[in-house]
Amino acid sequence: MSVRRLTWTAYLLMACEGYLIYAVGYITPYLQSGMGAPPWVAALPNSAMAVGLLVSGFYVDRIVRAGGPLAAIRLWIGLMVVAAVLISWAVSVLPILIGALLYGVAVAGVLVHVITALAERRDGVLLVRAFVWSVAGGLLAPLVLSTAARTVGWSFGVLAPLPLLLALAFIIPGSAARDATGPSKVDPAPLGRAYWLTWMFIALGVAAEFSFIAWGSQVASLRVGLPLADATALASLFVVGEVLGRLALSTGIAARGDVRILLGAGAALAAIGGAVLWAATVPALAGAGMFLGGLGIAAIFPVGAGLAVAQAPHVPVKASTRLTAASGIAIFSAPLMVGVVAGATGVIGAWVLVVAFLVAAVAVMQVVPAPVRTDSPAGVEPLGRTAGGS
Repeated sequence: MSVRRLTWTAYLLMACEGYLIYAVGYITPYLQSGMGAPPWVAALPNSAMAVGLLVSGFYVDRIVRAGGPLAAIRLWIGLMVVAAVLISWAVSVLPILIGALLYGVAVAGVLVHVITALAERRDGVLLVRAFVWSVAGGLLAPLVLSTAARTVGWSFGVLAPLPLLLALAFIIPGSAARDATGPSKVDPAPLGRAYWLTWMFIALGVAAEFSFIAWGSQVASLRVGLPLADATALASLFVVGEVLGRLALSTGIAARGDVRILLGAGAALAAIGGAVLWAATVPALAGAGMFLGGLGIAAIFPVGAGLAVAQAPHVPVKASTRLTAASGIAIFSAPLMVGVVAGATGVIGAWVLVVAFLVAAVAVMQVVPAPVRTDSPAGVEPLGRTAGGS
């Protein structure tokens, strides 16, 4: 298998994945203005996507083992196409919800493919670059949807990635995961304490990330007295920080030392950003808090995923699949939890939860052991960084 082909198809697939994830979020106002949906209904596609991501996180590995990695990734691409068509078929909310649910399922499969294919290559640098492509695709989504809304209709904007997805279905190679198929993997091996601690760290980080996205602009608006539209623009600094952080990580700095230190520092930096936003008195401080939050969170999923796979080297597909469940749980529950608390204490009071998520993540990372190199003579050689090699 050509490593270059495996890498670039994974990058392009992640660009499509990021585009459609952001598209599901950005269609909310169009459901309200164009279809007359009440706010709670307009927000349901995001919840449906999270449910699909969560549920599929428990059986994606079985599908990969049953049909093989190539058939599996083509299935996920096919589901992405069907989901996009359903979402664009804006005759009612129901097909949009079904499409979002199917897309959550597809995202889980795509992430498993990309993580197992790239996590252990070049010390995880290729995996981080894949997530840079995902963010780049996400940044395109609102621009394309906005242009489509002013011309042919917003629903056609959702279809933009389909030609690329259909082309990828024909040229993409299967994941290079070692446990993708084979009778030796029918009896699933336990993932172990080190893996589950890393899993918990990632879940807490993703919880904070999507809380920033869902509630950060409102915190900024209330703290510094900005109109919500201006606060939303200010909140884009969170994405800027995330993009710059991942671009920096894509140079390979995560491979130059113990990634646990990098991950703990990232969560701590994001916690500082959350605290600065909470205490902000002027827009500049609120913007700085959003930027620091994105910069710190940038490493949590891509680098954390590489560490998690290194903690379970014999079952990377299973390990990757459970990571998608962590994301689904966090995306579905954390913004909702903040919202429930906000109903009782106000958004400013509820924001303390987000900082608490990140402080807890820092604490968890302190007890995560280094992964071991299973191919060493004793089988217990500790690693200060994720397993690498091309």
